[in-house]
Amino acid sequence: MIARWDNAPHFTNITTFPDHKHIPVGVVPSKQRRLRDVLEEIEQETI
Repeated sequence: MIARWDNAPHFTNITTFPDHKHIPVGVVPSKQRRLRDVLEEIEQETI
């Protein structure tokens, strides 16, 4: 897994609760995403 966006309400300490992003080193805040947003972010990270 490289990244996974999630809105399950299990990380109540995240500032963007319930929205968050799982990355290899943990969980970080993330706003709610549309598919287009996800694809753009993936493209930015692969440049």
